[in-house]
Amino acid sequence: MPAMAQSGYNPQYPMNRPPRATPAPAESYYTVHPDQPRQVIEGLGFEIQSDSIGSGNNGLPEARTSVPHDLTPSERQRFYNEMLKGFRYCRLAGGLYWRGLDPERKYLRPRWDTQLEEIREMLDTAGVEGVSLEYWSPAPFWKACEAYVCADVKRNLLKPFGPEWRDDPIYKGDTARFFADFAAAKVADIKTLQAASIRVSMWGLQNEPRPWHGGSDYSRCGYTVEQYDATFRAVAPAIRAHDPKIRIIADSWELKNIRPVMDDPEARHLVDALVLHHVGADSAIVKEHVEAVRARFGHDKPLFQNEYEYGTETTSPDRCVNTVMHIMNWFHLGEAPTWFWLHALKPIYNSEAGGYSLGYWRPANDDPSTEHPDFPGLQPGEWVWNRYNWHALVGFLRHMPWNSRGIALTEARYDSDLRPMAFKRPDGKLVLVVANRSAADHTFRLQTGLPADTVFHGLRYTPEDAGPGFNGVPVGTATGAELALHVPDRAWEFWIQH
Repeated sequence: MPAMAQSGYNPQYPMNRPPRATPAPAESYYTVHPDQPRQVIEGLGFEIQSDSIGSGNNGLPEARTSVPHDLTPSERQRFYNEMLKGFRYCRLAGGLYWRGLDPERKYLRPRWDTQLEEIREMLDTAGVEGVSLEYWSPAPFWKACEAYVCADVKRNLLKPFGPEWRDDPIYKGDTARFFADFAAAKVADIKTLQAASIRVSMWGLQNEPRPWHGGSDYSRCGYTVEQYDATFRAVAPAIRAHDPKIRIIADSWELKNIRPVMDDPEARHLVDALVLHHVGADSAIVKEHVEAVRARFGHDKPLFQNEYEYGTETTSPDRCVNTVMHIMNWFHLGEAPTWFWLHALKPIYNSEAGGYSLGYWRPANDDPSTEHPDFPGLQPGEWVWNRYNWHALVGFLRHMPWNSRGIALTEARYDSDLRPMAFKRPDGKLVLVVANRSAADHTFRLQTGLPADTVFHGLRYTPEDAGPGFNGVPVGTATGAELALHVPDRAWEFWIQH
């Protein structure tokens, strides 16, 4: 299997698209198979910065700079209804954006009294189903360095894997006892969310598990393959026993750490889905990675990516179209059940905000007598859109309801700059999506597999224009068993059956 190069190694899609080696054809040809349903497309996910982080992901400030906490009451409602409505899942970063602790520092708790109430209100008002709880670090008690942030990578591990394990004053090297208590603590964290009426839809042991994963910037915890394997086998059964409806995901990096579990017929059932991070990579990488993962692990586990953003520089029109195609490729080529963007909102002062966010907010503790030059008129507690990232996602939020069904579609010739996708909404209506970044206008010819009198209406999106209410710009109707859709460069369209 080719190496699953991830965020530190994937080349990110450039601000300005690279030139094609050869010009694109004037037309491309596709066949839709409406009688061949594929995966259920559950809906999209996002991550929420529900606690503070330093600019450039450097440091964990004491200030409660977070959303929805910082937003004024009216801005909260606008955030819930205009941005978040349509998302199904919210990624919650355990030990990072939810990092309050009990007195023994064993269990996650709200860092201020209303933190979980604010998250619950956000989910309920926006209609988001639940959270995907994934740990950046367990609570400090369980780590050899006894801290969220630890620059000493040899101690930024669980205690049994640290250098002082045999001399630990509590466990004295009793690894079995430690793992039993650690698993119980992970269940306790879930119970805390559930007691606050927050549904836990998914659970992950560790964000990007890597050996010697330390640093002085933000919460992390390192795992070798063997360490992750031992920990996962100890904790996953406890999660399953507590609530079998929670989807257990693994492992979000190169899928090396979960290999021993996946190779073990007695343990494989503990994994409900495999997850990758693509972090701003060229959308063409989806085809390569999906084929490699399926060749290595088979087809019995759902596969999706749960962290996409641009970590260098910021967003751009070309990156906007690349994000659209990344989503399409995961649903069309990867048969993914879901797809996650990284952050809904980021603070205007954080250097990573432009590439990470769907929008920006001005922190509540900012001086209202000053004005940020890039956000004129924006007051503390208010937010604005990050257009290019938002436009890439909003068409799928508006026109692809939860539990749509992917539909088989064959391509006469694969072209990474000309992408198709087909799905049926729960009402049975077929939707065709086509996207063009070929540097020229293009005609997509699609055999729909439907009667000649079938009518579709089209809605066009571009990086600059998402239409009234972000519902797309109407581009007329098309009728027939074969559609010839003329799409401008740097545009994508949804064609929805009447």
